[in-house]
Parts: sequence; structure tokens; C-alpha cells
Amino acid sequence: MKKWFLITLILMFGAPAIGQGLMQRKRPEIIPLQGQAKRGGFYVSPGVTYTLVRTRNTEEEVFRNADTSYTATYDPNGRFGLYLEAGWFYATRDPVILDYWDVGLAYKNLRGAESFTGLYSRVDSTAEFAGDGKFAERWLTLHANANKFIQVADYQFIQLSLGANADHRLGNAYEHAGDSLLNGHSFPPDLLGQVHFKLGYGFKVTGNLLVIPAIETPVFSVVPEDGGRFGALKWFSSEYRPLILSVRFMFLRARNGFDCPPPIKHKGEIKQYKQDGYHP
Repeated sequence: MKKWFLITLILMFGAPAIGQGLMQRKRPEIIPLQGQAKRGGFYVSPGVTYTLVRTRNTEEEVFRNADTSYTATYDPNGRFGLYLEAGWFYATRDPVILDYWDVGLAYKNLRGAESFTGLYSRVDSTAEFAGDGKFAERWLTLHANANKFIQVADYQFIQLSLGANADHRLGNAYEHAGDSLLNGHSFPPDLLGQVHFKLGYGFKVTGNLLVIPAIETPVFSVVPEDGGRFGALKWFSSEYRPLILSVRFMFLRARNGFDCPPPIKHKGEIKQYKQDGYHP
């Protein structure tokens, strides 16, 4: 008796929920691949870079040797730079795990500044130092990303991206007033290899255009060795986290006719989709 009562309750309360799920309106696809759009397309992403720094500065003992020591406080400051990216995307056939891949080239300008105060002590004598500096570097970036949409409305979505970038320094400009030997200046190498993460919120504004504002940051460096910095890089005597704030414009391309998918079997017979979109 209890068994049948439990089954009845499940049918009473579960069936409406199942029915509602079956009848729920399906949201339109962001990249429609059932004959409406080609899988590949062009994109461009203008934006800016910013070098994020720590929020709190502390005095550091740079070195100590017998009766000689040097302590300093470094105050890094982030600055904005230019960013421009262009490339090609390729939509996956079954967007369960990933919606599309992309590969592209970008120009990015990384800029920042640092000021410091230091105290050099030797036996009973001391000397105070102070200075500041700034850097500006130009990079050419080759990158690839795997991208996933999380649809939150008919034409709005969250985009999660994980990718890798290889950067080559095109040029640099450094200005600094201070003793570089005492402060132990260091800079990124001419070639960088990193893994990065990107978070975006996108809109399908027309049938052929997606607009995706996003923020990107490296999360791990292969070159130079990460050293627990989680993608941050060192300029002068401080660490800076590069951020990229961009707006991606993805241009979907309409198909010229309907490309036939692989043959299917229906009742043991091989069938193919017709060119005009009709299929048995």
C-alpha cells in the first residue's frame, strides 16, 4: 500500500514538472549551424590593457651582508595601454562542451610605473635613496582559445575562455631615476609563453554579429618560469598583472545553400539531406 501511495505522489508532483520541461521553449542558438551559418568566420577585438598591481606596499630587506644592509619600499602603479586583436573562429559541430575555437594575432602595449624609497646602512653610517621610473613595452601576440557559451537569455550569454599565448617583444622604453644594482631590477624576456583565462558577457545584436565585452588575464607562465606568481610579470622591482579589456566583434557568415551533413540511415536505407534543406 505504501509503495503505491509513493508512486502516486511521484506521478502527481513529478509529471507536471516533466511536462513543463518538455514543453519549455527552446532558446535560439547563438551560432546557428543547421544550415543558417558557416562554421568559420572573422573577428576583431579592439581594447585596452592595464597592469594591475598590489594594493599594499611593505618595506623589504633587499640584501644584508655582515654590517651592510639595504631596505626599500617599492610603490608600483598600473597604466593603460593600447590593444588590437584580429583572427578567425571555428564553431564546433556539437556545442556541448565547447562552442567555438579561435586563433589570432594581437598587438598589445603594456605600461606601468614604479617609485621607491630606500635606506642603505653600513656600520654607523646611512644613506637614503629615492627614485621613480616607468616602462612601456610593445608586444606581438599569437593566441588560441577554447570558448564556451552559457546562455542566460535569448540573445545574451556568458562566455568562458581558456587559452594560450606566445608573445614577442617588438620594442620597449624604460626610464628610471635610481640605482638599478641596489634595487635588483628585472624585466620579462623577449619571448613569453602563458596560459590565460577570459570572462565575457556577450550579445547577439543582429543575425550576423556577436558583440562580446571581456576581461582577460594570464593565470600561469611557462616562459618565464611562473614561480608562484600565477601569470604576473616583473618590471623593475615589482610585480604587475596584465589585464586585457576588449570588445570582440564576431561576424557570422551565412551559408550559400545548405551543406549536406554526413549520410544517415533511416529504416536500414542510407538517406542524405537535400540541397534545398528538405530531407525525408
